[in-house]
Amino acid sequence: MTSEPAHEELNLDAIEEMCSATTPDPAFVAMAREAVPRLVAEVRRLRWLLEYGACPTAGTTGTEFVLPLDDEMLAYFREMADVLVERTGISRAEAVARINATYGAGEMAAWGVDIMGHELPEYWAYGTYYIQDRRNRVPVGDPTADADIDFSTHPVRPAPPKDSPFWTLEE
Repeated sequence: MTSEPAHEELNLDAIEEMCSATTPDPAFVAMAREAVPRLVAEVRRLRWLLEYGACPTAGTTGTEFVLPLDDEMLAYFREMADVLVERTGISRAEAVARINATYGAGEMAAWGVDIMGHELPEYWAYGTYYIQDRRNRVPVGDPTADADIDFSTHPVRPAPPKDSPFWTLEE
């Protein structure tokens, strides 16, 4: 898959129609009828990601995350998802969607991976789940700093919309 943005002049509906039209090669028709709907859906998903503000290589990384990560940062992001699953009780699919929506869009994609490793995964993971409480605090994953936070009543950020392409895993 390419990381270049889809061209607006590409008419996906016309491509679908052409591939469903009769052609002299029945093998091509069978292959196209199977492959083209998946291709069209993927191109639409990538367009949606870019329109939503994701980084230019969003969705092309071959992992559950929509931003490019080297092996070390991929492990780090997976640890962030583990933290969310284990400590908040959400599904892995929701954890990944929250991480994608927060760190795979806009400026976060550009600077996040460079500085994230200086903090524990909990620090960044909690920011995708919790919002500031009335005292302007967000949990940071440090038992001492978070000692007086009641996690059961701490305000929670809404999850990304289920129809967004940030949901890359099945629930």
